[in-house]
Amino acid sequence: MRTRSPIVSMTVLAAVLWSAAVVASLGWGIVQADRQALQLAEVEAKSNLKRDLAFRRWATSQGGIYVRVTERTRPNPYLADIPDRDVIMPGGGMLTLYNPATMLREIKNAQTELYGTLARITGEQYLNPINAPDEWEKKALSIIKQTGDDYSEVTSIDGRPYLRRIQPMMMEEGCMKCHAWTGIAIGELRGATDIAIPLGQYEAIANETRFWLASTHGSAWLLGIGAIGFISRRSRQHEEAVRSHQAVLNKFKQAVEQSASGVVITNAQGEIEYTNNKFCEINGYAPGEVLGKNPRLLKSGETDPALYDDMWKSLAQGKEWRGEFKNRKKSGEVYWCLETISPIVDKMGAVTHYVAVIEDISDRKFAEATIRQLALYDPLTELANRRLLRERLDQTVAWSSRAGKRVALLYLDIDRFKAVNDTLGHHIGDALLKAVARRLCLGLRASDTLARLGGDEFAVVLGDIDGNADAETVAEKLLEAVREPFIIEEKELYVTASIGISVYPTDTDSIDTLFRNADVAMYHAKACGKNRCQFFGEGLAIQVASRWDIENSLRRVAERGELFLEYQPKMDFRSGRIYGMEALVRWNHPGIGRIGPDRFIPVAEETGEIEHIGEWVLHTACAQAQAWRREGHDLCVSVNLSAVQLRQRSLRERIEAVLQRTGLPPTALELEITESAIMDDPDQAVATMQRLCTLGVRFAIDDFGTGYSSLSQLKRLPVSVLKIDRAFIRDITHDPDDMAIAQAVIALAKTMHLSVIAEGAETAEQMALLRSMECDSVQGYFLSPPVSPADFDVFLASFTPHPWVKLHTVPPRVA
Repeated sequence: MRTRSPIVSMTVLAAVLWSAAVVASLGWGIVQADRQALQLAEVEAKSNLKRDLAFRRWATSQGGIYVRVTERTRPNPYLADIPDRDVIMPGGGMLTLYNPATMLREIKNAQTELYGTLARITGEQYLNPINAPDEWEKKALSIIKQTGDDYSEVTSIDGRPYLRRIQPMMMEEGCMKCHAWTGIAIGELRGATDIAIPLGQYEAIANETRFWLASTHGSAWLLGIGAIGFISRRSRQHEEAVRSHQAVLNKFKQAVEQSASGVVITNAQGEIEYTNNKFCEINGYAPGEVLGKNPRLLKSGETDPALYDDMWKSLAQGKEWRGEFKNRKKSGEVYWCLETISPIVDKMGAVTHYVAVIEDISDRKFAEATIRQLALYDPLTELANRRLLRERLDQTVAWSSRAGKRVALLYLDIDRFKAVNDTLGHHIGDALLKAVARRLCLGLRASDTLARLGGDEFAVVLGDIDGNADAETVAEKLLEAVREPFIIEEKELYVTASIGISVYPTDTDSIDTLFRNADVAMYHAKACGKNRCQFFGEGLAIQVASRWDIENSLRRVAERGELFLEYQPKMDFRSGRIYGMEALVRWNHPGIGRIGPDRFIPVAEETGEIEHIGEWVLHTACAQAQAWRREGHDLCVSVNLSAVQLRQRSLRERIEAVLQRTGLPPTALELEITESAIMDDPDQAVATMQRLCTLGVRFAIDDFGTGYSSLSQLKRLPVSVLKIDRAFIRDITHDPDDMAIAQAVIALAKTMHLSVIAEGAETAEQMALLRSMECDSVQGYFLSPPVSPADFDVFLASFTPHPWVKLHTVPPRVA
């Protein structure tokens, strides 16, 4: 059951009391109005009676008045006993006596006509019957006989209210002339004068007063009820506000008590007045142990004093302060906490209390440290990563610039590290990287920075050096450290390293360029034989500038029509027929001129432009091959596929779309892939090649013998052709090693049921020797250099097999 609000009860009681007061006031006013109306009537009655008394006494003192006898003023028969009632005037005519009673009756009749009042003389003894008392007058005469005073009463005459008042009339000397017959002695009650005042006009006044009273009291009641309602509403609002405020306070109290953060409130002097449960839980204190104490009991001594100075400076200005402390629990354990301290001020702006919200952020700090470790450090070697390396390099350059020193950036790459991973497994490779990292650290100063950039690449920042000699000394020390054998899982491993060096500000004043220069120098060291260090010099700068020019110009090169294809024919030794050609891409650079693929294809692979270039080459070559097939030439076109293209997940769909658009049969397309492209990710390469083989296309391994593929890997590959690199063909006629390699490749291909083609044949002796080795086909300048499609048409039309092609044996010429 819902309990009525005290304010509602008070409101109802106030409304009832106010209504009762208004009604009582209204009733009292009405009674007073009625009383005043009656008093007015009494006044009028008394006035009339006093006038009558005054007139009667005057008339009695005069002995009466004589008037001329007329139709209206006839002699009074009731005065017949008076000798001088009638008097004859000398000139004729007669006067008759009008006694006071008669005159008074005449006056009363006039008043009745004018004012509606009824007045007459009455008594117990009378001659004229008109003066006989009625019932009310009989009662009144008996009353005034006893009291000797006037008597009045409100009565009804003919159904209308009247105030009747009767005044005793005493026998006087002047009255004996006409009333001696009554035997009433002078001074005794002879009769009475009676007047009746109509109350209608007074009731009208009373009604008007009642209406005015009702209106004013009604208005006052409404105003009072409105005021009570207003006050009640304001009181209810205040009560609701108080209740709501109390509810908020209760919720706040519960929220503070159940908060996941510790809360402590101190007075302006810093004495603790309140703590919630979480505060005690975080710090290990019971509430009674901290109340009245200063929060400095939590100080660990490990927080910078400047932080406290900053805190009090902010609080002194009335500002909120937020910061991180290292506090100490009751147990002595030090923990990180985040505190937000706010001053509480009164209306005058004076600080009365401080409230602090405390959160234990030890876990967050640990997570941040972990994230920082992951973000700035290599997880395998725990060395700085590329991001931290950049920060350290920026700092070192800034410091060295102020000190007038130089900074060297060393890029170090482990030579042939991929072979270790592929042959011994990635776990051995990871262990080797960690061992290399530890050994490199031993050759550096504490102020130097060693970072792992990824894979087998490391970088070193050397600050505070005077010239290249200092950097070279450190580089040689690092190379020597890497050359020492590593014992990994009881295996002795030998590796070397290549180092590229760029010096700030000698080579460049740009940090980004410093990175690129060191990278270029490192690759140049590898190209020069590995196991060495190489400084970035002017010649390399020219190469870098040329590379950047090529890189910038490669964007949308196919769309600009700057690429073109040349085709080099392939001949089958058995039939002497041209059975196909290799499509070779060329670039007609608008500024540099003709550029071979060995210069721009590696750049295209790094920048990702190889995808657009490769698709253009594939489409153009397939379209050209199909055009020649429509002309009656049964040709197969070979297109080189880069390692980047081989990693494309949509490669099969793209090649299928090209074949459909050009109409070239899949069996007329041969894709050439280098060993190194396959070895980047053998499993993924095999899967991609197998999907493409389902289309009907064939694969050839280009430059076979120059890579590091094993026979077990080769056995897995869905290839049809092995291509002997030109490096082994160039000296095949006089170099026994090259001849032996060529013979081994041909024998391997035969054993694995693969076709073999030699590229780079430029002389008749090379052609004859290759045929004698039972090489299946050949391409090279002896047949034709790469030519344009138009020149290829001319070649096809004019080509005839050489006579020696039909010989079964041609003795080789061996140097």
